[in-house]
Amino acid sequence: MALNTAAPSTMANDDAPPPPSPSPRTVPARRHHVWAVIAVLVAPLLAKLHLILGFRLADPRLLHSGLGVDVVMPRGLATLDPNVAITSQALGHRAALDLLAGHIPWWNPYEGVGGPMAGEMQSAALFPLNLLLALPDGQLYMHLSLQLVAGLFTVLLMRRLGTSALAAGVAGLLFEFNGTFAWLANAVVNPIPFLPMVVLGVEEVRHRVVAGLRGGWAWIVAGLALSLYAGFPEVAYLDGLLVGAWTLARLPLHTKAVLTAYAARVGLGVVGGLALAAPILIAFLGYLPYAFVGGHEGNGFRDAHVDAQHFVNLTIPYLFGRLADLPGGEGGWFWGSVGGYMPIGLTALAIAGCFGRPLRGLRWTLAAWTVAALAAIYGLPVIGRLITSIPAVGNAAFFRYLPPSAEFSVAILAGLACQDMIQSGAQAMGRRPARALLAGVLLASATAAAGLLIAAHYYVEMPHPSHWFRNALCVAVLTVLLLFLLSVARLPGRRRAVAVGAVVAVEAVLMFVVPTTSNPPKGILIEDGVRFLQAHLGLQRFFSMGPVAPNYGAYYGIAGINHDDLPLPRSWVDYVAAHLDANVHHIAFDGKQRNSADGPSVEENLRANLAEYEKVGVRYVVTAAAGNPFRWTPREFRVDRPGGLPIPLSDGGTAVIGWNRPDLPQPIDGVGVLIGTYGGKSDGVLRASICADDMCADQVLDLTQATDNQFLPIKLDHPLPPPKNRLTVTLRKTGAYPVALWSFPSSSDSRMTLTVDGYTGPPHEVRINVDLATDDRGPSRVYTDRAMTIFELPDPAPYFSAEGCQLQAEARDRLVADCAAASILKRQELFLPGWTVDVGGMPRQEVQPDGPLFQRISLPAGRSEVRFNYSPPYMPAGYALFLLGIGVLLWSLHPAGRPSFPLETGNSGPR
Repeated sequence: MALNTAAPSTMANDDAPPPPSPSPRTVPARRHHVWAVIAVLVAPLLAKLHLILGFRLADPRLLHSGLGVDVVMPRGLATLDPNVAITSQALGHRAALDLLAGHIPWWNPYEGVGGPMAGEMQSAALFPLNLLLALPDGQLYMHLSLQLVAGLFTVLLMRRLGTSALAAGVAGLLFEFNGTFAWLANAVVNPIPFLPMVVLGVEEVRHRVVAGLRGGWAWIVAGLALSLYAGFPEVAYLDGLLVGAWTLARLPLHTKAVLTAYAARVGLGVVGGLALAAPILIAFLGYLPYAFVGGHEGNGFRDAHVDAQHFVNLTIPYLFGRLADLPGGEGGWFWGSVGGYMPIGLTALAIAGCFGRPLRGLRWTLAAWTVAALAAIYGLPVIGRLITSIPAVGNAAFFRYLPPSAEFSVAILAGLACQDMIQSGAQAMGRRPARALLAGVLLASATAAAGLLIAAHYYVEMPHPSHWFRNALCVAVLTVLLLFLLSVARLPGRRRAVAVGAVVAVEAVLMFVVPTTSNPPKGILIEDGVRFLQAHLGLQRFFSMGPVAPNYGAYYGIAGINHDDLPLPRSWVDYVAAHLDANVHHIAFDGKQRNSADGPSVEENLRANLAEYEKVGVRYVVTAAAGNPFRWTPREFRVDRPGGLPIPLSDGGTAVIGWNRPDLPQPIDGVGVLIGTYGGKSDGVLRASICADDMCADQVLDLTQATDNQFLPIKLDHPLPPPKNRLTVTLRKTGAYPVALWSFPSSSDSRMTLTVDGYTGPPHEVRINVDLATDDRGPSRVYTDRAMTIFELPDPAPYFSAEGCQLQAEARDRLVADCAAASILKRQELFLPGWTVDVGGMPRQEVQPDGPLFQRISLPAGRSEVRFNYSPPYMPAGYALFLLGIGVLLWSLHPAGRPSFPLETGNSGPR
């Protein structure tokens, strides 16, 4: 895109026209800016070199797919939001594969019973950088690309503002190592790099209008469109509010003609960007009327904010430890709500940047935006309420999504502070930039001290001594001390700027790298079970209770009914709660989370509603390696409880576990006992006797083959009838190294008893479960490995069905039907407006709904080739607008040498 490459060595008056052609001084200036560009392109690669080289593993599947085993986990989290895996990676990978195969990813058949892919947004299905997710470790390279784009366009923006290469490089480094990039990695971060791109477009328009040149809005078109395709419209919208404020702050007040041209061209860029993004906007907005959006309905977030007691983490991010570390029981809400940070050195330098004279209106605008954003994030009553009164702000988790725009603002202010120092010349003492830096250091220190005071109650809850607290405080104090010394030292302005920029940039990189060390150094993915499903699932679906976590069916191209996403098809969310699992968490139908801890477990609802699962086409149930959802668990253990106590059973020891009045509906086929093997050290055998009232069965188990901290399965040679009064499990240990029985404190109404070596002791109970005998028509185990166990259900509904027809399915969207007479074809795919079907040579027809979820069409007698198609409604208009957006973009690139109107150069004075 055409850019005027001339950059003055100092910032000009806000309203002064730029020189018509580069002066000789711009050649070395241009060369210096090349070094700034190189710096912002190389620094992220160096900061993530340990991930690139594999010393730390960046693939989130190891932690979130349920397929990782032998994963060595450092403490803390590498990123705060698991959507880095379950939406960004899982859905984004599928979208990338679809695009590379030549298909626009409008629809995702692999989540729930199908749903929009691009319209869901978080998959960033049409985002160009998303194609990197098709590569191994593609998400790592996608995130690196986002950082590089953010740094590059910040440098270009600063250059357009007239700053030196040093100031531009500092601003670029600070923004590409911002707190949001450090702490979040899901689709929230995707729009961030396009904020400086759009603002660069605004500045380019201003430059060209003032110079009397044509065009200039190309970067507005591209940046706005990319920020919308990036997959997180909340961040794009909030960033857009800052762009609007910047645009107003930079109004050129030379003449009415100049002002009108500026407004018109910026507006044209916005229109072009929206037109270029029309396909994704139509897909998204057309989906919303049929979508469940959780807390985003109404102004659901208007009164939410991050508690002020966590304000200290804004300037000293790791004061209390790694990500997810926090004293007390309040850390979950904080870490689930926070969206970034501004280290104390950056804060000090940004405050110093507020005092400069050039671009004063812009500086004050950025400062005001930052203050307003922080007020809203931390719930300052008046300002926060004003911010959330802006349309659509209260619909979003603004407290998490505002930080990127605030971080951009302080990065620009910090770069301008460095420029002020450079322009102060050789006289070091008594100059305005030095005093501004000193003021910034004092105000930033006061801000951090206020945060420390507010959070004082945490200190007594911290482990003593806390090396995180000590080290984080030392880094903050050292940074402040260095900046203080540089503010009072007798240094030439450029040297001061170099030293200050280096201190703050190093601080930013250091803060950024900390979470990356929490990526696992070791781990493997066990995907054999996935290959089993790919080979045997066909067009039917599976239900996961752990492995192949929600949405990872899309990653591997196998259809799972689980979901963990937003927005979701409302009809599917309602159906799950009504027919499959009444205790489900609506957003996360993941086979684990419970809406009410006192309600039915996943296993209970699965067993109770097994026929309903089969009705939606579930053929397989996938559990953890030692899992069995068809086991019967005593109600005492249906909710995980803290306070587990390992009771060692040594050579010759005996433990008797009793369950009085068991509520078992079927004969017993086996029992599982939760044991610990001390890291695989237990040896010898465990002789087990299982008694249902007076009928018993014995078994001998080799403890060297047992798995640590898992249920030890005791499979019976023959089933025992369901006991009426008591189930007794007697365990006798022989061998040198003990085995541990995991016990938990008993409740007052517990039916469980425990006796160890004849001693009952305090009331504790060992966790057990019971395998119930089933006939051949029940679920059967068909596969097991270290990552998962798979059970097959006996009677899943077919994907296609038509009475009186022979059906030959070729794919989910294609089949051949041979019907003796006209019939109705039923298809188990979610119905939404936009589905059409081609049947033989007949005109294309709309698909009709079949019940609350699925689809049906009419079939003629005879042989028909049937092909289903999905495209969001009104998409032809979206394609036309897309072409219009391209036209607006190309129009901006029209040769700009001719003036658009004679420039009136009357001096309106500095603002």
